[in-house]
Amino acid sequence: MLFNIFGSSTIPQCLDAKEFEKQLIAAKGEQLIDIRTPQEFEKSHIPGAKNINVNSSDFRNAINELDKTKPVLIYCQSGGRCKSALSVFKEAGFKNVHDLSGGISAWLRAGKKIWEKPLT
Repeated sequence: MLFNIFGSSTIPQCLDAKEFEKQLIAAKGEQLIDIRTPQEFEKSHIPGAKNINVNSSDFRNAINELDKTKPVLIYCQSGGRCKSALSVFKEAGFKNVHDLSGGISAWLRAGKKIWEKPLT
């Protein structure tokens, strides 16, 4: 069973880049979360994303500051870290979480725009 961005299912939805972008637009860019390290985020990220490092000891506290009534869109580098993050979101009571299948790598392969740190 899948759910739409305004649904109330507790099953997370893994979306390809095209569908992820649609959900991002529908959610007006709110609660777009890059769960990679700050160093990865600093090098590149999807515009408008907030960085909450899934490997941080403060991850659970940080996500609890998000609005549980609104959709959350998460991504990592290639999709691996999203699996562990999704379980934390579910335990924290989030019901509408989408992750980007293949992470920011898939986003780039699909020709989507990212912010990149300028070369110095």
